[in-house]
Amino acid sequence: MTTRNTFAQGMTLTWRSLVPLRNQPGELIQLLLQPIFMIVIFVVVFGAMSGDQAGAVQHLLPGVLTQVALTQTITTGLRLAEDIGNGVFDRFRSMPIARSAPLMGRILADTATMTLTVAVALLVGAVVGFRIRTSPLEALGGVALLLLFTLALGWVSAWLGLRAKSAASMQGMATAVLLPLTFGSTALIPAANMPGVLQWWAALNPVSHLADSLRALFTGGPVGAHIWITLGWAGAIAACFVPLAVRAYSRRIR
Repeated sequence: MTTRNTFAQGMTLTWRSLVPLRNQPGELIQLLLQPIFMIVIFVVVFGAMSGDQAGAVQHLLPGVLTQVALTQTITTGLRLAEDIGNGVFDRFRSMPIARSAPLMGRILADTATMTLTVAVALLVGAVVGFRIRTSPLEALGGVALLLLFTLALGWVSAWLGLRAKSAASMQGMATAVLLPLTFGSTALIPAANMPGVLQWWAALNPVSHLADSLRALFTGGPVGAHIWITLGWAGAIAACFVPLAVRAYSRRIR
């Protein structure tokens, strides 16, 4: 089967994954409300506690945006686990499609909804006082970097969803992975304010480099090596977990 046919099949299944949003407006509303709640809690409330609302908003919003995007990657594994439980993959097994097409469709659909979530988060951020102080090209580069990293992380979520015995167990495993990544990073707290062990972990943590990249691309300041480290992590994660997810999917549909 050619790469072109595989891509076409993946796009068809992407549309299949997006159609339920039209029929289930509650799920769409949840996608829109999640960034609003997180920005209100972490940016507005924490910013007010800091005593420097404007400075806190500029520092916290890119980190909260990172957290929102990474948390939403859990959806990929959850939907795959639900599809397995509902017998959807049993139907795919009898269809003449590439093994990677259903996974591609699920992840591309979640990337599309992720784009909507990021747009809502930036809009709400503007309402609470966040200002992009760089050029439009740099800001778009920040959004693209965020989507690229979450696209790679989506394959980790897919692998967990395919290995989990249920959607509930998948969510538990994904949360165990994301909590130390998001809260053990510089997304919300500068590394200088952390204890020694956490400073060491934050320096290695790819989420720290992603959050610092977004701050530089949205608000200015030195980028350093953060972007290249983030891209390197995204490439390494994809190179490792794309074949693992495809292999796990092949085993589940035997």
